Amino acid sequence: MTSASHWRSVLSEVDQAGLCSHPVRLRGVTLDRTTGELSEGGLLVPCKDRRAAVCPSCSRLYQADAWQLVAAGIRGGKGVSPGVVHHPQLFVTLTAPSFGPVHRSNLSGEALRPCRPRRTAVLCPHGHSLSCLVRHAKTDAAVGEPLCADCFDYRGAVLWNAHVSRLWGRTCHRLYREVAQAGELTSRQLRSVARLSYIKVVEFQGRGLVHLHVVIRADGGAGPSEAPPGWLDATVLRDAIGRAVSEVAVAVPGVERTAVRRARWGAQHDIRVLVADDETDARAIAAYVAKYSTKTADGTPWLAHRIRTRAQIERLALRPHIVAMVRTAWELGARRNLAILRLRDHAHTLGYPGQFSSKSVRFSTTFGALRRARADYVRNDDVDKRDFDYDGEWRYAGRGYANPEADTLAAKLFEARFGVPKQVPAGSQLGSQKGSQTP
Repeated sequence: MTSASHWRSVLSEVDQAGLCSHPVRLRGVTLDRTTGELSEGGLLVPCKDRRAAVCPSCSRLYQADAWQLVAAGIRGGKGVSPGVVHHPQLFVTLTAPSFGPVHRSNLSGEALRPCRPRRTAVLCPHGHSLSCLVRHAKTDAAVGEPLCADCFDYRGAVLWNAHVSRLWGRTCHRLYREVAQAGELTSRQLRSVARLSYIKVVEFQGRGLVHLHVVIRADGGAGPSEAPPGWLDATVLRDAIGRAVSEVAVAVPGVERTAVRRARWGAQHDIRVLVADDETDARAIAAYVAKYSTKTADGTPWLAHRIRTRAQIERLALRPHIVAMVRTAWELGARRNLAILRLRDHAHTLGYPGQFSSKSVRFSTTFGALRRARADYVRNDDVDKRDFDYDGEWRYAGRGYANPEADTLAAKLFEARFGVPKQVPAGSQLGSQKGSQTP
C-alpha cells in the first residue's frame, strides 16, 4: 500500500506545478529561513504553453490573460484609459476565398439545412456530385472535407495561408489611407491626430484555411488617453475597413496547377460596430476572441509541433483533407522559389507562418505585464508563509513530474475544477455572424 507521505509528495508536486501537464524541472539553491542554511533543491514550474491540446491548465491561464487583454482594450483598465469605451470600435471577421466546394454545417437559426442543395444534378470533371443534401451537424467529420478532393486547389489554399500575415499588414496600411482620405488628410497627417489600434486572433476553419477575428479601435494622436477627431466615428471607420478589405491584395509566387497569383480576402466578411459601453457585449467579444487564442491548427495535439519528416505526415490520424493540406505544404516547401515562405517549417499550421494572436502596441496592456502583476501578487501574498527562499540561479533539469501518479492526478484535478465550460454570455451580438457558417 502506498504511504500517506508518498501521496503528500505527489500532491505537493502537482500543486507546485499548478496542475500543468508538462512541467519544467529546475535545480538550484534554496535558503532555509529558519536555520539560514543553503541547500540544493528542485523546483517545478508550469510549461506555460498556450495550446489547450498540449497543456489544458496552462492554456486556461493564457486564455484568461487573453480575455483580460481584449476586455481592457475595449472598456479600459489594466493601465488603459477608461475613456476608450467611448472611442469608435469595430469587430471584424475576415475569411479566405473559395478554393473548392466543401461540406458545411448549414444553419438557419436553430434549424439545420441541407449542405449544398441544387435543383439539378451537377458533376465535377472527375465525376463527383457537386450537391449534398445531408444536414451536417457542426461535429460531423465530413464538415470541411471537399466534395471532390481532385478539384480542390490545395496548392492555392496553402499559398494563401502563407500570405495571410502580409495580407493583414497591407490591409492595415490601406486602412490608414482610407481613413485619411475620409478626413481629407495624408496618411502622415492622420497619424498626428489619430491612431488605429487592433487585436486579432486566428481561427482555422474546417476547410483548413485561416479566418481572422479582429477588434479595431480609433484613438487620438496621443493614443488611448485621447479621443479621435470628431469626424472619425464608427461609420467612417466601418466604411474604410470595408473598402480596404475588398481592394487589398498581395502577390503570390507562381506555381503550376493553381491559378492563384494574388492573395485576397474572401467575399464573406463581417464588419460590425462594437457597443463597448454595453458590458454584455464587451464580455462576449472578449470571451469569443480569447477562445481562439489557445487553439492549434486543427484543435488536436497532432499539429501542435513542427513536422520533421514526410513519414510523420503519413502517420497523422487526422481527416484526409487536413493531411492533404500538410502534405501539400511539405511538398511546396522543397521548391527553391518558395524557400522564403519556409513552408516545411509551417506545415503543421498548414502553411500559415504568423502568430495565433497579436496586437498593435497601443491597443491594450501586454501578456508580460499581466504575468508580472500576477507574480508580484503571489510573491507578496506568499512571502510570510514560506519557510525558505529561492536564491541564486536555476538550471534546466528536465520535463515532467518525478512521480508517475502526478500526471494522472493533475489531469483529474483539472477536470474536477474546470469540467463545465464557461458559456458565452447571452445577448451577445455574435449569434448572427455571417462568417460563422463557413466551414
